[in-house]
Amino acid sequence: MSRPKSDDVECVEQTGLFDTAWYLEQHPDVAGSRARPLEHYLLSGWREGRHPSPYFDGSFYLSAHPDVAEAGVNPLLHYARWGRDEGRAIRALEWTDTAADEVAFSVILASFNRAGIIDDAIRSILAQTHRKFELIIVDDGSTDGTEDLVRERYAAELAEGRIVYIRFSRNLGVSAARNAGLLAARNPWIAYVDSDNVVSPRFLDAFARRIVVHDGTLTFYARFLQESVPRAVGRPFDLEELRRSNYIDLGVFIHHATCFTELGGFDISLRRLVDWDLILKYVHRYPPVYVGEVLMTYRDRNAGGLGRITDREPVSLPMVRVLRRYNVCPTVTSLIVCYNQANFIAEAMESVLAQRGDFYHDIVVADDGSTDGTADIVRDYCEKHKWRMRSIGDGVNRGISGNFRRGFASAGGAYLAVLEGDDYWSDRDKIAKQVAFLDANPDCSMVFSKIEVKTPGKWRHSTLERQDRLRKNKLDAADFLADPSLNLIANLSSCMFRSDLMKALPNVLFRHRLSEMGLAFYLDRFGAIGYLNQPMSVYRQHPQGVWSGATEEMKLSSGRQVREVAKIVARERYKAQIQAILDRHYAQAPSS
Repeated sequence: MSRPKSDDVECVEQTGLFDTAWYLEQHPDVAGSRARPLEHYLLSGWREGRHPSPYFDGSFYLSAHPDVAEAGVNPLLHYARWGRDEGRAIRALEWTDTAADEVAFSVILASFNRAGIIDDAIRSILAQTHRKFELIIVDDGSTDGTEDLVRERYAAELAEGRIVYIRFSRNLGVSAARNAGLLAARNPWIAYVDSDNVVSPRFLDAFARRIVVHDGTLTFYARFLQESVPRAVGRPFDLEELRRSNYIDLGVFIHHATCFTELGGFDISLRRLVDWDLILKYVHRYPPVYVGEVLMTYRDRNAGGLGRITDREPVSLPMVRVLRRYNVCPTVTSLIVCYNQANFIAEAMESVLAQRGDFYHDIVVADDGSTDGTADIVRDYCEKHKWRMRSIGDGVNRGISGNFRRGFASAGGAYLAVLEGDDYWSDRDKIAKQVAFLDANPDCSMVFSKIEVKTPGKWRHSTLERQDRLRKNKLDAADFLADPSLNLIANLSSCMFRSDLMKALPNVLFRHRLSEMGLAFYLDRFGAIGYLNQPMSVYRQHPQGVWSGATEEMKLSSGRQVREVAKIVARERYKAQIQAILDRHYAQAPSS
């Protein structure tokens, strides 16, 4: 037997309308042949009146479209290549088996202030050819008359229980609303519809038929039409692709209630990407069956007037959380802290934006209530780069330590890099190199690199002698004690940390000002301090700097205070040595 063209095979496979197991079950003689089931169907099966699956009636397609029959073209291949885009009608086989009719769905519709458009979504569900379903509407605290509209127009459906209406007294977010719907669901199969989308009348029927055929499968998804393009979206299941980018819309995803009871529902801590997160959670455990039919219209033609969360919520934080949760790739939050650094902040942000490598980069700018125009520059940058950069400034001055603490709490990445607003990174691969180091050295709690110092009036940058002397790439507290300064790091802008450690720093580290010294002695408790012997960042010394602009008396007082903190957080065996340094060099300095 000759073989069909490989691109014909691939084209038909992508429709999801050829079911290998069903074809073999219906035609056992094919199982005994040497031909692959799909190849058999393409070459001879269709001419013999055999059907590719319960979801595509080839005889109907040929009779409904005489031009296809006259051309002698395989009906499913014609549909895959041309008929689908031309909107040609297809029909599932007429079953005598009523098992599909008994599949029961709970359809969840969460809505907030969508009275103007929700009616179309509701009607599209009520028009289903499959009748065993309930529609659960969860009103997430709407104030636009949504409840009055639903209760007036659908009083009969509410009375008979076809529609269940749940109303929150205040807006809690789409995740909480959908979770409420999941808890209220009475049927074993769960589907979703958004208030701004409409589903095909065959939506539930198409899934019910697949459920019966694929007994034991707990997740399914189909294709959908993106109205604004327009184009049909959907592809056969590939978990690795899905982990990097979502191609399954929740509006064409259904799952058994078991997924919810075993794995939980929507993550209420995420403001965006909640659909992708839930789908990933379920399909990791229960791989889905792909339905190649277009069963929903995604109405994004006038999306700007719908007040979608995608128009107002930054995406980098939820993205980094989802990618980290499913271990897709390294995730890094770069924290830029600034206060009244209008002359320097643009260069700092540009150096962060220039970073490259195979990692997801979440950039956070924490402006500490600047009054010199810094906040305006930050706002403009975050608006221009809103897919990568977000601001957590709120106009309040918290002080250096308070600003760092707020920034650490906002980090979503597994790794946290710091850049002070008057410094900048000089190596475009700084993040990538430090990520690679920490990935390769799980025994390290952090890593820092050599710094260059930029001094006013000097055209050439200098390095620090104490860093030049270092000859190993893993240090401990003893190495820091061996240097008179106790501070081999010198500048936080050269550092990358494991984020979870930074989120749990003890209060004492923030008592005076967060210092490299205190961090080093504290993090030594959790692992070695990594060091990369190449300059990657520039520390800018200038009169307005927190340290370089301080008086000698202030430096002496600060020096004692940060060493007192280092003593508190250090391992017990180092405390006496730190105290001796305090007694010898800082006896006259005021204590904290």
